[in-house]
Amino acid sequence: VVTPHAALSNLYAFHRAGLIARTEAAAGRPLRSAVTASLSFDTSWEALFWMLAGHELHVVRDDVRRDAVALTDYVRAVGIDVLDVTPTYAEHLLDEGLLSGTGAPLVLLLGGEAAGQSLWTRIREASGTLCLNLYGPTECTLDALWWDAADSPHPLIGRPIGNTRVFVLDERLRPVAPGVPGELYVTGPGVARGYLNRPAATAERFVACPYVAEGETGTRMYRTGDLVRWDRQGRLDYLGRVDD
Repeated sequence: VVTPHAALSNLYAFHRAGLIARTEAAAGRPLRSAVTASLSFDTSWEALFWMLAGHELHVVRDDVRRDAVALTDYVRAVGIDVLDVTPTYAEHLLDEGLLSGTGAPLVLLLGGEAAGQSLWTRIREASGTLCLNLYGPTECTLDALWWDAADSPHPLIGRPIGNTRVFVLDERLRPVAPGVPGELYVTGPGVARGYLNRPAATAERFVACPYVAEGETGTRMYRTGDLVRWDRQGRLDYLGRVDD
């Protein structure tokens, strides 16, 4: 996937203004973020952003980050404030007491797969930890939508990050009404240029956007293949894959 630097800059601006600044203000001290994925994996940028903002970065050893008990112990021992994991791994970490008692992280970021109701409820019952559900394929530079678990009793992928628009469309690229399932399309600076040396695949997934302002040209949107629906509050609910 070919992603321009501007896409990553836009994502950093969202994290810096909407999450990092909020946590800085609440903590009133330097923060510690942990890389819990391989640095070759795109989601590692979410931990690196905290370092770019002047905070401490911990690159966790592979044997520690892959073991829920060891990682939970590490978080408590060194005082990790920010952790980014998949919902499946978060379940294991919560089983080991990640959010129980003192020493819980201030921020827990979820991404990479759908969050289930059981995990969502457990996180909402924990106090003192901000949990954001982040949605976005690599083709949209990691995060295209986000939601705070505290603001909904059931899992949502929520609303777009800054400078990003999303559409829920039918098979003829027509918008669907709230409550009606449709395919999710994303447009904005986070959308990648395409797949390297794969023009056919690029043409299939990166398509012209028919919903542009007058005089605007060349806008593309990414066809995610994900099935979603709007709720009455203008938030997105993830339902699965279109081809399931």
